[in-house]
Amino acid sequence: MKVMLLWVLCFPVMLYAQIDSVESDEERAALNIDNKQPASQQASETENDDDYTPEEPKVPDTITQRANASDGLVEQRTSRERDSSNNPFVLTPHRPNYFLPFTFNPHPNETAFLGDKADDEDLDKVEFKFQLSFKFPVAYNIVGKNTSLWFAYTQQSYWQAYNGAISAPFRDTNYEPEVFIVTQPRFDFLNIKPSYVSYGFDHQSNGQSDSLSRSWNRLYVDITFEHGDTAYSIKPWYRIPESEEEDDNPDIEKYLGYGEFRVFHAIDDYSIDVMLRNNLRSSENKGAIEVGFTFPLWGKSRGYVQYFNGYGQSLLGYDESSQTLGVGIMLTNWF
Repeated sequence: MKVMLLWVLCFPVMLYAQIDSVESDEERAALNIDNKQPASQQASETENDDDYTPEEPKVPDTITQRANASDGLVEQRTSRERDSSNNPFVLTPHRPNYFLPFTFNPHPNETAFLGDKADDEDLDKVEFKFQLSFKFPVAYNIVGKNTSLWFAYTQQSYWQAYNGAISAPFRDTNYEPEVFIVTQPRFDFLNIKPSYVSYGFDHQSNGQSDSLSRSWNRLYVDITFEHGDTAYSIKPWYRIPESEEEDDNPDIEKYLGYGEFRVFHAIDDYSIDVMLRNNLRSSENKGAIEVGFTFPLWGKSRGYVQYFNGYGQSLLGYDESSQTLGVGIMLTNWF
């Protein structure tokens, strides 16, 4: 009885599907007659539609292959930036873009974020860290030949994604817009000619207010050199002074210093990058080191391991030393 009832309920639907199929076949036949396409071509197109499957993303050349084809690490990035800047649907990467869903911090700065609630609530030791960074050209030959004016934006976030007890908040987010000019210098520095020199203005803040507010403005020069499969840069900066009433972090230079030094080295399709900072003080010497390692996964995506030790990883806790280890995916690299 149940089987018969089921057939009664399903029969109109099945009948409608058959009628619709017949009508569709008749419509397709009429359409084919109007278009006067050969039957073999029609069959081929139908077969191709049925057999279509998305293709896996192509694996790009290795880092060293791209560098060798473009006469260096820096030049291969510059040439690809020219291509992307002319594409209206592409954002040009500035600094690395990555997601580190597993970032271990054994001693998160709970007091700075939780304040008076630090005794009742806890931060997870594992959080989600990510960085998004892009830039776009504003004008070329702005102060002479082979110069360009750029605007860039970088955002770095620390997300307590797995901390349901306090509704998974963003522990800190740093926003960093900057405007700078890129030049190809003609002079040598210590008998080494820089590949590029950038100089500009940088603002960094965490968008908070009152006791959680952190911000500063800097003028900087970023000098990039290259030797074989290694690129390195020296980036000194000068902090623009603020009034005592408006300064949220008057001693930030004591912890983040007056510049940073970076090294990037490629080994086939693997890369190591190191960042060093130091306040260059004999007493109360403070600094930081960040080491990153990338390796190919699939397509253009790359695995990324990042280690940080020192001061100033994020603005909120710039005056507290931290040690973190993150594992995830890098979308775009330095080179």
